[in-house]
Amino acid sequence: MSRLALVERVSVALLYFVVTEGGVAMADVPGRRPSMGRPRTPGVEEAVLKATIRRLVEDGYTGMSLAKIAADAGTTRPTLYLRWPTKQALVVAAVRSTFKRSLEPTPEGWNDLPPKERLLRLLRRIEPAEDRENRQLYTALLAESNRVPELLQLLEEHVVQPRARAIAELLEAMKERGEIRPDVNTEHVAMMIYGVRFVDSLYRVRMSTDRDRESVELLWPSLTHGLG
Repeated sequence: MSRLALVERVSVALLYFVVTEGGVAMADVPGRRPSMGRPRTPGVEEAVLKATIRRLVEDGYTGMSLAKIAADAGTTRPTLYLRWPTKQALVVAAVRSTFKRSLEPTPEGWNDLPPKERLLRLLRRIEPAEDRENRQLYTALLAESNRVPELLQLLEEHVVQPRARAIAELLEAMKERGEIRPDVNTEHVAMMIYGVRFVDSLYRVRMSTDRDRESVELLWPSLTHGLG
């Protein structure tokens, strides 16, 4: 790190310490008026997170720089440091923000659908076939995971586990409704379903919605065998 970059980082850290009085926000101190400092610009955080994902895909984790991210987002490096103290913290926030959108609550009337159709639609919600950016992001994270093991952990914690959990929760609900066998190991089945889909997304230029249906049709008899 250059001397100028080090001085800049230390200055920002000191400024943050002063403004928050050692980690306690001034607005949280009883009897103290809130700071009249410059408010956070609306839309800047979203722009920064999108720029982070774009740079991660284009430049890779080791090649991406906060300076380029700040420039892409129309802000400054000190602004980034105030919100995200390290590049890793920024990447974690960007990945979490990118993938949490597909795990939003299910739409109204969801439970009125046939069980097989619910499973199929969940797969398409958590990993849209047309979402090329997600697949590029997977590749970018995996490509440097040997040098930066934290990237693999990031992928597991914020992508694989939440999606496998969403599938398992749906399968558990189906068990309670008597729609699949009561002895189905929902966690294992969920990881198997998502694992196949995840690997498929890495090796195909464009995922096929027909392949989702084929997978569900292939698996469904084993989930419902013996039911009336």
